[in-house]
Amino acid sequence: MIYQVAIKSLPQDWLWCETWCDDESKQRAKTIDLCNNPKTKEPKLKAAARIIPEWVEYDKEIRQLLDHLEQQRESAGKRAAGLNHTMCC
Repeated sequence: MIYQVAIKSLPQDWLWCETWCDDESKQRAKTIDLCNNPKTKEPKLKAAARIIPEWVEYDKEIRQLLDHLEQQRESAGKRAAGLNHTMCC
């Protein structure tokens, strides 16, 4: 037996996109779609920084975390290499 599921449309505030939504409605947006704007050809990350004020700070925090994790990985690798060197000689 085949069941049919009704498809419902969500209100516009569930998905805000700069291409078809006005700036005023962005304040009520539950999600923001960083869709490509065919008129501007602006890269998504550049658009994100412009559209979402917190984006720049979030991006900075994530980059710092990634740098920290990379430094930890490198120093753990150096320590492991040092242990291997002392064990074999």
